[in-house]
Amino acid sequence: MSDPHLGSGSSANPNLVLTLVYFLTIAAILIGTAVYFIVMARITDPEVRLMELITTQREVQHLIDNLSSQFSNFWRLPLRWRSMKPYYTHQTLSWIFILALVASVVVLIVALALDLAQVARISTLTYVVSLNALFMVRQHLYYIRRTYLTYDAEHYLVLDTTKFYYFDWSVFNVVQLGILVIEFLQLLSFPIRDLLDALYLSKNQQLNGNSDGSNTASFIIGIITMFANLSSKFYVIQFWFLVSVIGCIVLVMTVIHTYNAMRPHRPIAIYWVKYLLPLANLLYLPMLVMLIGSAACLSKIGTEDASDSSSGLLRCDSPSVVKPLYLALTVVAYTAGYVILTAFVTSFDRIPIKGEIHYKSQGVAFLKNMSMLLSIDFLLVANSYRHIRSILSLVIVLSMVCFNINTQPCFVEQINYWRTYGFCCILWVALIVTMLTNEDSTLSDTGTGGIVSALAVGAVILLTQ
Repeated sequence: MSDPHLGSGSSANPNLVLTLVYFLTIAAILIGTAVYFIVMARITDPEVRLMELITTQREVQHLIDNLSSQFSNFWRLPLRWRSMKPYYTHQTLSWIFILALVASVVVLIVALALDLAQVARISTLTYVVSLNALFMVRQHLYYIRRTYLTYDAEHYLVLDTTKFYYFDWSVFNVVQLGILVIEFLQLLSFPIRDLLDALYLSKNQQLNGNSDGSNTASFIIGIITMFANLSSKFYVIQFWFLVSVIGCIVLVMTVIHTYNAMRPHRPIAIYWVKYLLPLANLLYLPMLVMLIGSAACLSKIGTEDASDSSSGLLRCDSPSVVKPLYLALTVVAYTAGYVILTAFVTSFDRIPIKGEIHYKSQGVAFLKNMSMLLSIDFLLVANSYRHIRSILSLVIVLSMVCFNINTQPCFVEQINYWRTYGFCCILWVALIVTMLTNEDSTLSDTGTGGIVSALAVGAVILLTQ
């Protein structure tokens, strides 16, 4: 049986191309990172190399300490009201979200057992939102208390007062700039994809045509952002790849932690962990968004949105896909991947050198979490609530703009300025989406040309500021 979402009459299968690009990009990043550090190790003076290794080991040990403190703070939940003092709000919210998590898991299990599609969809959304909200609350409490948890007040005082006005063009900074551009395009793709899907869905309902234009746009967006819009066959391949990667990460962490705890005098060297940070930042959204897309697609099976080919990132309607198994594995993989990756990328709190593009961990934590909420908003909220989805996206992006202006999360002021500018561009696009997706007649009358014109006007206004 052929997949209805595969292209027909074309020499190249778009889904195959996108899948190859996805895996080849990851392979190129891994190989390039390994080659770079091997070459640098060979051309660097041995004494300089030794000093760099000592410094790196110290920085990584600080990262591990922060990671341990985050997990310790995450699980330290007092039951008595007196023990919650003075953080009553944080502890109360944490317990509310935990109860929501437990309730949603129970409801999800029952819904999958009884094949209640709509209930499974709502419980999946509740679980993911509650997990993200719980982790955000615990992280915020950690940043309030971390001086007392790490006994390193002087270190964080230096971090809070360090500021640079310009950056240099080192290899590290070029990589950081590349990651910034990719993250901007990834966030921008959510409202654009939603707008294109709504536009072409409206056109197709009137003309009974196909959605080649929407598929082409989604294909281009998928290539640029690494958010694949895949058919059922390639969904299975990518799903098991992501689950395997997250499983390997959990296994490696468990083995290293257990070994070092049993043999503290001969621990496994972990200086190489630092070099995984740029890779983790780059693949943070693609990996977690693909799992959110998997949950969105699976939870839509049996609902009205399941027949909407423009809905979501993935196609999981293959007969070989067992919904209860795949949805359960998706929830488990997302829980492990989200907690580990978010804690990892927000635990690196070293003092940067002058001219280096580096970020405060609390800024990384907030923006990463809000990025995930944006993806949850666009992928898990039903199409029948498209206008609510658009309004929520405005609130999320506006909060990112205000946070970036208020806290200046990067140590380089130029980066803070351009990042705020980028968030304002995303906010403008989200505003256009909110206005145009409220009424189907607005979409059909406006057309692609009108949308491009509106976006161009916004771009001109922003560029002239």
